[in-house]
Amino acid sequence: AVLASLGDQVHLIRMIEPHGVHVEDLLTQPFKDSRTRSKTENEPGVRAYSDWQIRINNVAACLGATHLDCTPVKFNLELTDPIAAFLDETEPWRGASGNYVVTLGQESSAVAGTDSRLPTLKADVGVFSRMWIGTRQASSLAATDRLAGPPELLKNLDRALRLPEPQPDWSF
Repeated sequence: AVLASLGDQVHLIRMIEPHGVHVEDLLTQPFKDSRTRSKTENEPGVRAYSDWQIRINNVAACLGATHLDCTPVKFNLELTDPIAAFLDETEPWRGASGNYVVTLGQESSAVAGTDSRLPTLKADVGVFSRMWIGTRQASSLAATDRLAGPPELLKNLDRALRLPEPQPDWSF
């Protein structure tokens, strides 16, 4: 808000992303001015550097190895995986897309299918992976990313996946 209030006085902003915030998730038109200021001194753009990336490739295996100290949470998961559009159709692995019945708890699982009695969470594999590893809570991701579900389910996921934020750069 402070930067926006400066209006024409500011031509370029550079910042390190604040802890706990993914600024790109909050931008509605990140490339709006790209054409008008391309190849200028104040060329807009987002430069992101990451030392690591998380992505679930096998939903059943990852969730089957998950053990949480919480009241079990059961839901349908409609998972999309954008990589499928780039894979050769003759390859046996087509990404992680699919419909799953998920249980999170002491014994977690993901089984192909749906259960009409359960609430449904819709997500792409990237945002679901971020939630599963503890990078962000489900309710936060529902506000800023491609994750949607009933408020009660999001609240239950927030409680179940109360994990420390991953710190992959810690020295071991």
